[in-house]
Amino acid sequence: MVKHFFCSRKLCSVLSTCLAIGLLSACASDISSKESSSNTSYSGNISTTTSSVLVSNDFSSYQQAQKLAHDQGYIYEGQFTPYQGSSSRIYGSTAAGCIEGSSELSDQKEEFQLQRWAAGRNYAHPLMLQYLADLRHRTKDLGLPPLLIGDLSRVLGGPYGQKSNHASHNTGIDVDLPFDFALPRKSASELASPKDVYIVKGTKIQPTFTKSIEVYIKTAASDPRVDRIFVAPMIKKHMCLLYQDKEHNGFLQKLRPWFGHQAHMHVRLKCPFDSPECVSQAPVPQGTGCGYEVDSWFLPPPPKSGKAVAKKKERVLPQKCALLLKDNYL
Repeated sequence: MVKHFFCSRKLCSVLSTCLAIGLLSACASDISSKESSSNTSYSGNISTTTSSVLVSNDFSSYQQAQKLAHDQGYIYEGQFTPYQGSSSRIYGSTAAGCIEGSSELSDQKEEFQLQRWAAGRNYAHPLMLQYLADLRHRTKDLGLPPLLIGDLSRVLGGPYGQKSNHASHNTGIDVDLPFDFALPRKSASELASPKDVYIVKGTKIQPTFTKSIEVYIKTAASDPRVDRIFVAPMIKKHMCLLYQDKEHNGFLQKLRPWFGHQAHMHVRLKCPFDSPECVSQAPVPQGTGCGYEVDSWFLPPPPKSGKAVAKKKERVLPQKCALLLKDNYL
């Protein structure tokens, strides 16, 4: 067993409105402080990992990807596109940052389709585009239908705006992947007004949580480029029930429970090696995250303490981003 911290449901519900800038002292590991408190817990066993491997961002070869996956406790299978650098640069964090030299993802003449929740949200760092291209090939090899891809980032990154529910997606290394597929093919109106497909509702597993969705989640997480994936607590619990007693379950570590992810998974990649000003989050705690950690999300909240709720911290963009975004859309 590996000891680490977790965030209780009550604490996380209080912090859910906080901006995910990685600076909140109460919880520092996940978006909007999702992972730690003064309470401690234990998770299930996980295949051998090391802290040096967990923070590694050398994705320069297929052999290196396999080694990283092995060290992280799972198997990487299928196409892998080596990342050997680009002209793109990330500044700041996923919740308070920007990107210079992003690349556009287009679904023209492609099997996959892009949801269009709003205009101009289909830009990303080249590492993300490589990840998505490989994921499409890997899932196809496993017999899954063509993928639907949701929000990425804007051309220069930065915040989506006050009317958006997103607290991140600032730097081109976040993507929302709906629990739905591009088969049957979606119409233009369906892509412009996407319909959420919920695979859990509260503590209930829905019929839409199919074997294909299970394989999709596992495959998306079984990639050394992935830092973490946010899913609804019940999705995490169900994946634990399916895989915690099996070999090569290290991918479970990357599935992080959080509210609002019943109809999609939010994939976040690691900072590319050639973006030294990209701010990484604290490493995900070791262990599968199964057992009491995930179960704590379903406990009744403790009585109110009467203590004042911490105020939201204002997101402060790096100076480079303030200058880059000023004449565009800040």
